[in-house]
Amino acid sequence: MTVTRDFPTIVIASLSTGVLLCKFEEMHDAAEFLMGHPICTHHFGSRDIWKEMQRTVLEQCPGMPTDAAPGIDATNYVGFVVKLEAEIGKAVKIRKGDGLTAMLPTDGIPERLNGRTIIVEVPSQRS
Repeated sequence: MTVTRDFPTIVIASLSTGVLLCKFEEMHDAAEFLMGHPICTHHFGSRDIWKEMQRTVLEQCPGMPTDAAPGIDATNYVGFVVKLEAEIGKAVKIRKGDGLTAMLPTDGIPERLNGRTIIVEVPSQRS
C-alpha cells in the first residue's frame, strides 16, 4: 500500500529549488517523508542528497520549479508564492519514500571535524 500525504506547495518547492520558502521544520518533515528515512540537519548541506530530493519531487510533481525566481527576497517572495500556487495549487500529494538512500548520521560531517566529532550511543530503553 502506498502511503501519501498532502504538503503545502511552498514546502515541496523548497525541496525542489533548494531555497527555503517555508519554516525549516516544515521542509525537514517533508524531506524525511519524501525520502522515507531520517535526515540529519547537516545532510541538507549535501548537494547529492538535495539532487536526490529534487529528482524525487520532480518524479511526483513534474511542474514543480527547480530554481526559485532569480533574486527572490522579502520584496518579491509573496508574488512568487502566489504565482506558484496559482499554477500548481496550494498543496501537492507526495508518496512516502522507501528509505533506500538513508545516510548515516556521521555521513557528511565536514573533514575538518574528523577526529573532533563525538559519537554518543544511547542504550535501548526496552522493558
